[in-house]
Amino acid sequence: MKKILVIAPHNDDETLGAGGTIAKCVSRGDSVHVAVFTSIAEGHPVLKPNRENIRAETRSAMEILGVPKSNVIFEDLPNVLVPDTPVHEVNRTVMRVIERVRPDVILLPFLNDLHKDHREIVYAVQVAARTCTPVGRGISEIYMYETLSETHWNMDQVEGGFLPNVYNDITDFLETKVKAVKAYRSQLKKFPEVRSVEAIRALAVLRGAIAGMPAAEAFMLVRKLNV
Repeated sequence: MKKILVIAPHNDDETLGAGGTIAKCVSRGDSVHVAVFTSIAEGHPVLKPNRENIRAETRSAMEILGVPKSNVIFEDLPNVLVPDTPVHEVNRTVMRVIERVRPDVILLPFLNDLHKDHREIVYAVQVAARTCTPVGRGISEIYMYETLSETHWNMDQVEGGFLPNVYNDITDFLETKVKAVKAYRSQLKKFPEVRSVEAIRALAVLRGAIAGMPAAEAFMLVRKLNV
């Protein structure tokens, strides 16, 4: 059994990027934890979505994927304002979660996602996962996932695009992922928007076909420690 921590800067990132993998890992007995790092508090310049409403959607999605309520963590970094938050605060928040979970495996967003919240939180995970610390050395595997609406809108030709080298067969879990995505009623869009059921299925089929599978989620391996 592995202890897996899925890093989600925003509610639904975890399901869009790794929903099938989460369900698959839970089904085989892994201990999966999901941490959502941002929220929208009273007085925030971005008024939607309502914090309690979207957290309720996250809980519903995680129940569908099989993640226990006790393994869902909510933090309160300011949504869309993470880059304006002092670095030490972001690092401390991420470190606190990683020290609490002590994961063997971390799934996190792509480093060059368009959304700057993603970038800052990925950086904080890199700091926390350094192998010069006992906590960091305990993290044997780190993978980046792709998030529809963020990963594919960056400037690939300038910064480098998402180039997966790990494919996880989610054929038996694709419909579970779709059901979990539908739990995010405030976030789901109609096709041809990328954050739509049709686009989610299409990406899973494309990634699967590349690797000779009916459906897959793709990842970039950041590191793997064989000890």
